[in-house]
Amino acid sequence: MQINGPLKVAVVEPSPQGNYELQISFTDDFKAADLAAQAEQFRAYLADLRQALSADLDGRNAQGVMLVQQVCEQLLPHIEAGEIALGETLVIEVQRTPGVNLVDLLHG
Repeated sequence: MQINGPLKVAVVEPSPQGNYELQISFTDDFKAADLAAQAEQFRAYLADLRQALSADLDGRNAQGVMLVQQVCEQLLPHIEAGEIALGETLVIEVQRTPGVNLVDLLHG
């Protein structure tokens, strides 16, 4: 499922430990906006994610959207405060769950 927003999400295949890396970067338009506009865009993106979850998504799409939503909820206060270096790529290690392919979850 594709939800347009301020993030670019990529997945690095499993490490030898079997975990995935979720790599999050911000779009150029988002980085160029002022702090108030960034906060507004990020809150709107979270609302879009919540709305997508309330829709009738299949299990894999719902899990991918939920994963991104959970990360974004944690990022929101830091985005609002301007505490994140938007030019950097955020790397989040996600523990592998048997039978779940993170690449499939994020790219449906």
